[in-house]
Amino acid sequence: MPTCLVLGPEALFHEEVVRPVCEELQLSLIRADQLTEPGPLGEQLVRHLLEEDVVVADLTGGHPSVALGLGVRHAAGRSTVLLGQAGTVPAGLDALPALQFPPLPDGRAEARALLRAALAEELGLAAAPAPDEEGGEGGGAGHEVAEPPAALEESGPGLLELAVAAETEMEAMAEDVALVEAAFQDLGAMGELFTEDVVRANLPGAPMSTRLAVVNRFAKSIEGPSDELEAAAWRLAARMELTLGALRAFLEWVRDTPRSEWPDFVEAQLDQVIEQTREVRVAATCLEEFGPMLVFIGRTSSRLRGPSRKIAGSLRTLLGVLSPLEECARMARALQEA
Repeated sequence: MPTCLVLGPEALFHEEVVRPVCEELQLSLIRADQLTEPGPLGEQLVRHLLEEDVVVADLTGGHPSVALGLGVRHAAGRSTVLLGQAGTVPAGLDALPALQFPPLPDGRAEARALLRAALAEELGLAAAPAPDEEGGEGGGAGHEVAEPPAALEESGPGLLELAVAAETEMEAMAEDVALVEAAFQDLGAMGELFTEDVVRANLPGAPMSTRLAVVNRFAKSIEGPSDELEAAAWRLAARMELTLGALRAFLEWVRDTPRSEWPDFVEAQLDQVIEQTREVRVAATCLEEFGPMLVFIGRTSSRLRGPSRKIAGSLRTLLGVLSPLEECARMARALQEA
């Protein structure tokens, strides 16, 4: 049975929309808000985000835990369905391709219809015929399939909104990349600091207890930087869902607009996309080169396993972020060269 994880703080959305649709499509439903592990992004939730067949996210109100979860899911490259109550998706999230529904509970019929079709498409299922939402059997003459409000189709952002959203997210992403680089530099500094101690501990005749003491001190010294690196990588991944939505919307506008009609700032913003991607690539490459050493130090002492796993996990997160960013950078280069 396919599995569906739902992200969202509102019980009404779970019970009025997601649960009935999952039952119709025979999906096993997991609610993120009912997981027992504390914290907005605990290990248990991360595992579900990486493993479940599809994730449904309610963007209504822009709850921070939903944004964090989306970042992890995006880094994993797995199927995601985004929904939000019309008019309540905050700036920053409104550039994402979310299905919009009227306020609940009155809008539950339309919300279910949208979710039913999206899940069937994502999972390759035959969409079940929509039941009479008022409890009747079949689709009588009085049953009408809800249509998305026409106003929603005309409420898309204009060029300036797209440009500002892309610029804002890129600037925020630059701050997250800087935190990743700073944490990695701290790790390198700790390595240099302990180099002489390691050399002395490995001189002929040095007892194993001396070597172990040095290794354990080194493990203690990199606990903080490895925690900071992990947190910075997660923040970057969480932001990427927002960043990519804003970037793609902006790049698609540029692609569909004659070059002669581009405003002056477009060229600079295309350069920014390419440069930001390069910075993420450099950060990921530095960690990737550190990979073979991670395997070795993880086997050296049990105290080093925790930090080495966090560093390795941060590398996987950065590589997951890099792939979709590279697509945006390639599109930006193609637009510059067209």
